Amino acid sequence: MGPIRAFPVQKPIRPEHRQVGRRPAIDALCRQVVEKRQDTLLLAPRRVGKTSMAWAVLDRIRDNDAGWALEVDLSRGPITTSATLADRLAEQARAARVHVEGADSRAWLRRGRGVLKLSPALKAAGAAVGIDEAVDAATIGAAIDQALAPVDDDVGSPELREVLLAIHAATLAADRQATIFVDEIQRLITHWTDPTDSDYAQGVLAEIMELADGNVVVLVAGSDGQAVGELMAVGRPLHHDGMTFAVPEIRADDWHAELPPRFAEIGLTVTRQNIEQILDASGGHPQRTMRVCAHVEQLADGDVFEVSDVLIEQAIETTKGHPSWSD
Repeated sequence: MGPIRAFPVQKPIRPEHRQVGRRPAIDALCRQVVEKRQDTLLLAPRRVGKTSMAWAVLDRIRDNDAGWALEVDLSRGPITTSATLADRLAEQARAARVHVEGADSRAWLRRGRGVLKLSPALKAAGAAVGIDEAVDAATIGAAIDQALAPVDDDVGSPELREVLLAIHAATLAADRQATIFVDEIQRLITHWTDPTDSDYAQGVLAEIMELADGNVVVLVAGSDGQAVGELMAVGRPLHHDGMTFAVPEIRADDWHAELPPRFAEIGLTVTRQNIEQILDASGGHPQRTMRVCAHVEQLADGDVFEVSDVLIEQAIETTKGHPSWSD
């Protein structure tokens, strides 16, 4: 984790306590995803904190050892094919240590029959649950590891369905939940290389989200309302899947409570009127508000003093010149 800044503006915010006014919303999102095991869509405009909220849920899962937490941002790389998505998910699974250790073969017999027979890549694991012939749990674990292994140039990339079903099979064997966060989900249609491959990726995600046991929960975020609407339209694979979670606005009271201590961290004192001046200009938009505050810090240039209305107005005008102001 990088340095903790008073007013972060360049990337989603970690750790969770540095988010302003988000604790109740993160609590609710965590209940929906972790406790209720509900596939969820975070839909809101850009730069309001969707990814930060999702990261907070993933970090809680990791910190509490409440399951495996995987995250994929379709804009990074970028990811534009089902093969690259499969590779990134497998990489995340390895990093999260999605693995079966000391599996009880009888537990596999009870839990695994439904999922493993679905996966062509896991035929050996299917045999372990009596589809063809019985093998030991180690063979099943090896089949999962093989599906999640790094790409072998001689073998080629695994298919997305194989990777997701391997993750699901591991949750059944280990009796653990896996949460997969897919950011910028609208890129499945706006930036995918091949429309047919896009349909395949959407269909595989839908298959996983429709599994009845809830062991794999998919949390997705999208910032392009029109594209996400097309992705979830009637007749599309993801139409019936997941519950929408509305990202709430940050209350003015939370800004008033949390901004003065942030300014104090850098040796600046602000009044309630100063905060009102910032919020009047930013409309309470998280990115714009934080960016104005960051420019106040920049203009103060390390001096320790009480911030003036003039300095804040200068910071507002500077911030309005940044492209993110109109995003």
